[in-house]
Amino acid sequence: MKKKLPPKICPLPWISMETTPMGGCRPCCLAKDEVPGIDLRKDTLEDAYKSDYMKDLRQQFLDGEKPETCSRCWEEEAAGKMSKRMNTQVRLKHLMPDVDYENTEPDQLWFLDLKLGNVCNLKCRICGSWSSSKWAQEEMVRDGGGKEHLAYTHLKKGAWPKDNKQFWDNANELMKTVKYMEFTGGEPFMIQEHLDLLDFCVSMGRARDIELHYNTNGTQRIPWWRLREFKKVEVAYSIDNVGKRFEYERFGANWDDIDNMNELKHGMGADIASEWSGLTKAKFHRQLCFTINIQNVYYLDQLLLWAKTKDFASIHWNYLHDPWHMNVQYMTPECKEIVLGAIEHNHKIVLPEYEKEWNTLINYIENGPGSDGKVFCDYMKKTDRMRNQNFGAVYPDIAKAMGYD
Repeated sequence: MKKKLPPKICPLPWISMETTPMGGCRPCCLAKDEVPGIDLRKDTLEDAYKSDYMKDLRQQFLDGEKPETCSRCWEEEAAGKMSKRMNTQVRLKHLMPDVDYENTEPDQLWFLDLKLGNVCNLKCRICGSWSSSKWAQEEMVRDGGGKEHLAYTHLKKGAWPKDNKQFWDNANELMKTVKYMEFTGGEPFMIQEHLDLLDFCVSMGRARDIELHYNTNGTQRIPWWRLREFKKVEVAYSIDNVGKRFEYERFGANWDDIDNMNELKHGMGADIASEWSGLTKAKFHRQLCFTINIQNVYYLDQLLLWAKTKDFASIHWNYLHDPWHMNVQYMTPECKEIVLGAIEHNHKIVLPEYEKEWNTLINYIENGPGSDGKVFCDYMKKTDRMRNQNFGAVYPDIAKAMGYD
């Protein structure tokens, strides 16, 4: 009989590694700390997976501890939200019975979360130069920075997958046993190398055994002709607001392009479009993944009402943790008051089917420390000046409540 596992066990340290846009590694995308000493310019994913750090992290879970690096999951669970730890056990439930929890040095690297650099065509307000090459370029111009500027470092480090034969050889080798892959930001559909990896999976007959998940900003053509070979594909569209607020938050995107795109056949060729109804049921899952932050939390009802007019198979409520000054737990008392009022007296009434999600969001906000809004406003003003924008004009209620003037 297997030993009873601690109630807060997380499978990810046993089965997963995340590559960061800067070429580091973490157990998952919500872990606060990277695996020490790992640089994918010279190290491999297996070096990170088999490191003493990961071995110690697994032991902490086996000892019934709640590791500090996993605090974001603990915060979400305290508010009643399904955390990544919990969601993984549902999403990959078919793998859970075979996880070798009793071994702190397992050989089960089944899940790769691949952030393959920071190449991106947008400059989203909740992002930065570490995940967007466009952000890095803007910061260089804004600050008149040279090679000593942090954004320059991010541009250089964010190109780590380019000409990195060791990494791609290692990734190809791992495809023999990988069962699930996620591709997220930068913008994955702008990164050619990842398409080469998909082609490799097809050529070796492994695609039919691998599930894929993407987070995309919705501006790029999706190569369905490649994705159709895989066992299952989930494409999550990162759309956090509507209209002018969408364009403000995801700078460089056009709302009409997003609103008017043919959601079901977006980017498809005629050959795949003709088969779409069957493929959708068998393989493809389309999701709206919106990230809740100080900018959009007051207006979530409008986003969700828009989503009802589209063909999303599911909706994921993602909570922003970093940058911290955009996190809804750090609103001013005045902002917290109007947001909670909007949720209680409008959002819950207009969209009662999300009662659980509204209550979880309320708990999460109330559990936060709050702030005086100064860091948030300084950040918004600095970027407004560069882009000739005005947060107060687009978000008058939130701007006033956060102290933006």
